[in-house]
Amino acid sequence: MLKTLYALINPVQVAKRAQALIFFAWLIWLATGPLGCHSLVQVIQPGGPGDFAPGAGTPLSQAYYHYLRAQRFLLAEDIGAAVTEYEKVLKYDPEAVQAMIELAALYERQGELKKALTNVEKALKLEPRNREAHFLLAGLHVSLNQLKEAIAEYERILVMDPENREARLFLATLYAQQRRFSKAIRLIQGILRQEPQLLVGYYYLGRFYMEMDQVRKAKEEFHRVLTMDPTFVPAMFDLAVLLEREKHYSQALAFYHRVLQYQPNNARAWANIGRLQLMRRHYAEALKSFQKVKNLEKNDASVFFQIGLIYLEQKYYTEAIRELRQLLNYPRFRERVRYYIALALEEKGDLDAAAREYQCVGRRSENYIPARLRLAYVYYQKQMKDQARQVLEEIKAQSPDREEIYLTISYFYEEENMWHRAIAALKEGLARLPKSAEIYFRLAILYEKQKDREASIQQIKKVLELEPENPDALNFLGYSYAEAGIHLDEAERLIQEALQAKPDSGHIIDSLGWVYFKKGLYDKAVAELERAYHKLPQDATVAEHLGDAYLKQNRYREALQYYRRALTLENPDIPRLKKKIQDLELQLQKQFL
Repeated sequence: MLKTLYALINPVQVAKRAQALIFFAWLIWLATGPLGCHSLVQVIQPGGPGDFAPGAGTPLSQAYYHYLRAQRFLLAEDIGAAVTEYEKVLKYDPEAVQAMIELAALYERQGELKKALTNVEKALKLEPRNREAHFLLAGLHVSLNQLKEAIAEYERILVMDPENREARLFLATLYAQQRRFSKAIRLIQGILRQEPQLLVGYYYLGRFYMEMDQVRKAKEEFHRVLTMDPTFVPAMFDLAVLLEREKHYSQALAFYHRVLQYQPNNARAWANIGRLQLMRRHYAEALKSFQKVKNLEKNDASVFFQIGLIYLEQKYYTEAIRELRQLLNYPRFRERVRYYIALALEEKGDLDAAAREYQCVGRRSENYIPARLRLAYVYYQKQMKDQARQVLEEIKAQSPDREEIYLTISYFYEEENMWHRAIAALKEGLARLPKSAEIYFRLAILYEKQKDREASIQQIKKVLELEPENPDALNFLGYSYAEAGIHLDEAERLIQEALQAKPDSGHIIDSLGWVYFKKGLYDKAVAELERAYHKLPQDATVAEHLGDAYLKQNRYREALQYYRRALTLENPDIPRLKKKIQDLELQLQKQFL
């Protein structure tokens, strides 16, 4: 992570910024005579244009001619031609140190680090105390990930020039990269004592504290930077990252939007905004952000992937398939993309096409097992049950330690009301995975559906042995006690603990109301059950519970209203509800006789 810090002030860039000054230095040298033992050693006398033409004059005049051409090509940003001209300079004057340094900087710019290193080392053999060469050499060592060598170069520079600010800054970042934070911080603090307005110094301190997980100190330094310069974008980004770590997503978003005030086309800021909006399930806003990134970074395949997943989540299946198909030409995305294209096709109802895509997901893909499970489910939907079972048995043989395989097999048997086989599949899974809380939980649900409450409670207790703070397991056990009318104080404690973890869960609130109902605390029961119904107005059990609580308060008409409401919702207990409605209607009729 600290490599990005280093890029703020790159010593190779220092060498490049010096090039304009170098040009004038050469002209002065030519006018006044040799400045050292290893430069052009002869003053070029004024003459006609032919003095500087190719093939004419002394080697030094030829070197100067090619140097001027190199400068012209640099101004035109023709790096390749400039490199060629510098090489010719050194052909005519092999000891031209400054040309070696400038050529090394260009080699570095082209990514030819070994050539750059060779030229800098040659320059330093000729001029061992050339600080510019030492700076460039240190930068090259960093690029080659040779941190010890880079540190040694900066330390040499500081021996020659103890107050060199840039060398101290670079050295501090390298110490931090080696996690020698105390040395890094002392170096930066020493600079700041001399230059208390140096923004980058405070920023580096913030980054070091951030790496040390000293969040408060890091935030203090970043805020200090932004107080001194409200437009300092790196500090905004890092503050946003820290706020994300603390789950202060709204504040993090505010800083990313602040970045966009100064850099409206900052693709990284747009991408981070999109990611945070996804986390908050604000899909429309996330989609707008990623569309912006797509326009800015036209070759960023990951953006197409994010956009495709958002469309899939929003059930815009045609759009999702269109975005995702663009990634089939990218090898690193191909397998993942096929899986999500298949999901979209399955959701669209095109089961044959979905099956073909699932079959194309290779075994090395992280989505291979999920794809085979979905393929089995597609076969199941098409009533191809033998093929579905065959796929499941194949992947169970290949990956016997994947809990989702046993859960899926159990689900298929459950759908066919083959309860004993469903339970047997889960038990087979537990024989392989005795610490699978998910399988124990599913087994508890199956036993509960079979009205075997004792076995159900036994399984859910095993879940809590493995995951003592699992809110769904706490709620399940508490509700099971309440349904049985036993251990009601313990049931209330369990459900309250679950509610602390998931305070907005309508199902857990319903469980608490039901415990109060079983305790005979009907006012408290009504208050909680009304709250649960507000969160889950389509849940038949919650509506029926609320009707029961109203009935205990002699609020007969309201009770009847919610019993009738429950009868219209999904999966009601129809015989029980019809009897409650008939009994209550008779009771109301008697009141009017």
